Amino acid sequence: MKHIYFTALFAGMTLLLQAQACLPDSTLVDSSAGVYPKPITESNPNGGINKKACINKPYEFTFTVVVPDTVEIPILPAPIPLEKVAIDTAGAISNLPEGLSYRCNPPNCVFNKNQIGCLLLNGTPTDVNAPGEYKPIIKLKLTVNVGISFDYTTEYPGSAFPGEYILTLISEQDCASANLSSFDDTNYWYPNPISGPFLNNRSNAENIRIFDASGKLLLDQQSLRNGLLVLPDRMLPGVYWIHSSINGYPSVQKIVVLH
Repeated sequence: MKHIYFTALFAGMTLLLQAQACLPDSTLVDSSAGVYPKPITESNPNGGINKKACINKPYEFTFTVVVPDTVEIPILPAPIPLEKVAIDTAGAISNLPEGLSYRCNPPNCVFNKNQIGCLLLNGTPTDVNAPGEYKPIIKLKLTVNVGISFDYTTEYPGSAFPGEYILTLISEQDCASANLSSFDDTNYWYPNPISGPFLNNRSNAENIRIFDASGKLLLDQQSLRNGLLVLPDRMLPGVYWIHSSINGYPSVQKIVVLH
């Protein structure tokens, strides 16, 4: 009976883990409306996509979508009331390498006002792609209200939101020696699922934070102790996210807690 219970719990947690596409960066909750990281501009030269992709290697990159109750559009003189932001669940991001797609949290890609969500680029770039720079553009539909509600469709980045995103795609041959700016190891923390302490397979993880599926911060720890991360007692069975910094580069991993 215990084995059946464990198997059912594991299956349920796995389905929940798969359903949760990404976790937004909760530190951006009070930011102005937009997709973060913001595009590269003259005033934001270090923005954009800071993680390179490799041909024939799985890739993930998370954008945080911030939707307050007003939006500042650079071509307009003043903020206007905002009700929601939406993108189509397929085909809304152009100029991606073949093999990459996207998913949203929430799954319908509709982000209501006074909320944050996220957009996950993921997939495996195929060898039909040429190595080089790709410039993704996100097609957004903003529902604004100036006495009446209406939809305003725009590109991000685009004429209303200047700048550009640059996704660098590296050949298989060059991938091993490239600085990819962010680890994408799916099993960076192990074992996963877990019912006790985590062992880190790299000893230099720093700035470790654990969030629950709603984005609530449960643990904020500067570094590991002898390679060991002990779970907080208040973590119930469920899906969680570990954010950490490895050699100065960000890493995010979904985990399942069973105990």
